[in-house]
Amino acid sequence: MLPENNPNENEDQYTSTYDSKCPTDSSKVTHTVVYKKATCTRIDDMILHFSCDRDSKCVKCYQNYL
Repeated sequence: MLPENNPNENEDQYTSTYDSKCPTDSSKVTHTVVYKKATCTRIDDMILHFSCDRDSKCVKCYQNYL
């Protein structure tokens, strides 16, 4: 899973897309994650929004990014 970063209007936020496989049926999916940049490099960036192109309410996929 390699991220593809997209520019965003807000300086402290960025969007990344990931090609992945669905843990339920192994189909190919695209995940879009909106992050808020952390103020310190020792802290991970916070996830503001997660979306799966197959099922936006998928909890199994979302857990991979926590």
